[in-house]
Amino acid sequence: MPGRSGPHPDPAFSADVQRFSDYLADIGQPYLLLDAPGGQQVRVRFTGRFQGSAVVWDCRFMTLDAAAQSDRTGLENDPAVAGPCFIEIGQAGDHGIPLRVGLDLAVIDIPAIRKMIVMIRNYKRLHEGRHEFGSAHESTVWR
Repeated sequence: MPGRSGPHPDPAFSADVQRFSDYLADIGQPYLLLDAPGGQQVRVRFTGRFQGSAVVWDCRFMTLDAAAQSDRTGLENDPAVAGPCFIEIGQAGDHGIPLRVGLDLAVIDIPAIRKMIVMIRNYKRLHEGRHEFGSAHESTVWR
């Protein structure tokens, strides 16, 4: 399974781009997959650029249904409603830059993971906050 191996050593969770890149080279993978694909969400770590600098992305990639469930208010009778697709970027931390990506997919599989990584690497105007897009939300919004 691409990007997945047994227990992971410290470099697998490093925010240091060179240290993490060396780890990826050692395991022969372009990214580190921390959950099994085929479900509604996975955690994946990969390198990219952010505001002109090389970074390690610590990403939670999920379907919109999974995002709606995780965003619920906690009330028993509060129905989860899937919103627009989104990219949400947090502040850099010990494990890199936290990234949450929600797309309108039934499951998160390997092809979807690869496409999402390409999307993040190619997006030139990323900054901290939440970016919503897709048919459910006509304009781009950053909060």
